[in-house]
Amino acid sequence: MRIDRRSFAALSAAGALTRPVQAAIAIRTWKDYAPCRFGQTLVTSAEPSATLTVGKTPLVCMYLTPRNGGYFREFQAVMATDRLVICPDTPGYGGSDKPTTKPSIEDYAAGIADAMCAMGYGSGSQKGALDWLGWHIGTVIILEIAANHSDLVRRLVAPGIPYFPPDMRPAKRKEFANPRPYFEDPEYIGRLFRDTVLAMGAEGLSRERHFEFFVDRMRSGQESWWGFDAVFLYDMDRALAKITQPVLCPVLTERTTAETRNAIRQMVNAKSTKLVEMPELTPWAWQVEPDKIAAVVRPFLDAA
Repeated sequence: MRIDRRSFAALSAAGALTRPVQAAIAIRTWKDYAPCRFGQTLVTSAEPSATLTVGKTPLVCMYLTPRNGGYFREFQAVMATDRLVICPDTPGYGGSDKPTTKPSIEDYAAGIADAMCAMGYGSGSQKGALDWLGWHIGTVIILEIAANHSDLVRRLVAPGIPYFPPDMRPAKRKEFANPRPYFEDPEYIGRLFRDTVLAMGAEGLSRERHFEFFVDRMRSGQESWWGFDAVFLYDMDRALAKITQPVLCPVLTERTTAETRNAIRQMVNAKSTKLVEMPELTPWAWQVEPDKIAAVVRPFLDAA
């Protein structure tokens, strides 16, 4: 099935861009490096092969650590049928250069902002602002970008927000933000492989894909926990109060469901907030049911 630019635009405007039509649209994917304060940021981009973007704002997707931009591979493929979708590797993860000292969320956000500005986005550029989507730590990073690099942000999609009141953060930090015992516990990697690869599969994601995630974790090395530490040291209340852009919060059934609902209540200065309950979706929906998330995200991004 071939769709020309005029027909594509009409379908999109009418809300008729269904999954079968999307599946007929080929996309092209490529990798680039963009400079940032920590060195080089690896960026994986995708868009329609025929460049049928119809003037749509590019979407940047920030994943949870310790992974890389390939975490969104399936979701990126669905969303990239009608726009440019950019998936950077967070500094210190995937193919991006590593900070020499333990970074804060502000540091991670500034590094990603550097890369996007180097790619021609932001104030004073012809490309202008971007839309942003995050997941867990990735959501915290995009909240900081929206709060303090607002010229880069048009709209936010913020599911999976690990928002905890200040009095709970020290305990959460102690639970999650610890150096991993790679050298102290000779059984650690074996247990991790068993629990994150061999024991998985019931959620519909192949063991091969789980193995890719396991390799990503290993690739991040001894500093894989730095992202967790940054989250629980971050003043999220301040950032949430500074958000002024329109925000969509899809709520999946996962470990931060209640926290996401609480976080959106703190966005008192946002132009608009929309919470969409999606209890039928698990954390693996980005890989196994990306079209269902896209069906909520796409109309929100196209509304303006």
